[in-house]
Amino acid sequence: MARRTFTADQVTEMLERWHRGDSTTDVAAAVGVDRKTVKKYADCAVAAGIRPGGPPLTPTDWTALIARRHPVIAEPRLRRTTWRELDDNRELIARLRADGVPQERIWRRLRAEQGVVSSLATLKRWVAANLVEADAVR
Repeated sequence: MARRTFTADQVTEMLERWHRGDSTTDVAAAVGVDRKTVKKYADCAVAAGIRPGGPPLTPTDWTALIARRHPVIAEPRLRRTTWRELDDNRELIARLRADGVPQERIWRRLRAEQGVVSSLATLKRWVAANLVEADAVR
């Protein structure tokens, strides 16, 4: 099973429910995650000195806590370590896309000719996020 990633808003919702006094099991059921996931984020709040039933925190406070404890959630581009390789080959990728070359073939060429180590799925995510149709048509 693939690892699931969460947005700061989703983690904030978990923490707000936990902070109101809901049990980890109740929070997990309400949000649709495993109770161990809720516990993981609640443990970070406890380590920061936050306890259930304490003074209310604003969404900005929760976001700041999440950014300190889990920077990848607050800034998703941090997890994209291989995107730099793809950024370096942007012109080649755009040209091949404009020529109608399938992404799988582009990926194979990047690996063979440029030594790129990213996966095909990473290339597809990068193309979706970074190449607008105008770039691909050039």
